[in-house]
Amino acid sequence: MIPDRTQFRDRARYVAAIASELAAPMLRTCARAYAGGKVTPPSEWRRGLIMGSGHIGDVLYRTCSLEQLTRGLPACQWSYLTTHDGAEILRGNPAIADILAFNRETAADFVPPFSTKDLRAGNFDVVLCTDNIAHHRALWLSVRLGIPNRVAFIQKGFSALATIPVTTTRASWPEQIRIMVDKITGSTGTEPLRPHIYLNATDRAAAQSEWGDLANPDATLTIASAVTTRQQLGAPPQSLLHGILRSVLEQAPRARVVLTGTSADSQTLAQLAADLGPRALVSAGRLQLREFAAFLTLCDAFVGSDSGPRHLANAADIPVFFLRNMAVPEIEAGRYCETETDIAPPGQYLSRAEAARRLEAVDHRAIASAIVAAAVAQHGEAARRSAV
Repeated sequence: MIPDRTQFRDRARYVAAIASELAAPMLRTCARAYAGGKVTPPSEWRRGLIMGSGHIGDVLYRTCSLEQLTRGLPACQWSYLTTHDGAEILRGNPAIADILAFNRETAADFVPPFSTKDLRAGNFDVVLCTDNIAHHRALWLSVRLGIPNRVAFIQKGFSALATIPVTTTRASWPEQIRIMVDKITGSTGTEPLRPHIYLNATDRAAAQSEWGDLANPDATLTIASAVTTRQQLGAPPQSLLHGILRSVLEQAPRARVVLTGTSADSQTLAQLAADLGPRALVSAGRLQLREFAAFLTLCDAFVGSDSGPRHLANAADIPVFFLRNMAVPEIEAGRYCETETDIAPPGQYLSRAEAARRLEAVDHRAIASAIVAAAVAQHGEAARRSAV
């Protein structure tokens, strides 16, 4: 097949993908020699392995389709190869029988306590290579592990390494995972593309404790915000979110904004809170990942960059306003939950300078007005539910 040129930021990567397709006969022969085993239909799978990026958001949007996966293939037990953060997100998920937690960002970069020999001992019938960026790493690892059935996206090349190829473009990342699951289960998923995280009483108790420690308990609305991000590519200027939050507090003077982040973000967030005034508070580094997810369920809305907290807020089922990463394909990083709003202007594969230029046109007051309206509606709905 010919790789989709729209899937590549630059020509060099596109040429490499083309080369992988030209070398398809050789790659297919190598894969058969290394992996061996018989390719079997999904109905015969009994042990499956899911591989994919371990970033918080990446793991969360895969959870949108895990229930459909286990329902469609009930005889297969699934293990998930991920990072420690990914393991925390998946903990308690009934769709996953075993979580294999490494300590790097991607499954392909695994380190002890597991080795290739350890993973081969799992005798997996199938692997789902769910990455749509640098997907070849998981495919090569799957071949080395001797897994005979390999499901992977192929629009970026290396189709010869996949025994069940999945081609999908012009769809959000969660939608792409859903398309993969549709193909192997033979069903069409109808559930909303909302991430799932299974919180326990300990998570919720820690969130309630943090909630009680915050100032301004008389606030009529609580809006969580994540203005910092680890992403280097496509990160929006903090000044934009700063301006939106200032306008939120101007329009809803009895609301409070909770600036969230890690301990390393504390100083930056404290400076921002001081500039926004006494209705801006900081909660940084005091909650673990799952506890923070529970905290978000108490809030009335979320506003922030396209980072892990965005997807956690989607799992919390509260209104989400996010600045899409404009350095990647627009539709892939765009809206996938009906409760979220992409507040970035059109554009993709943009340089940081060009993205910043376009973001200057964002109407702070209009966005703030939409945030306040959504938060008011969410607060009212939450009050009605608690009264029942």
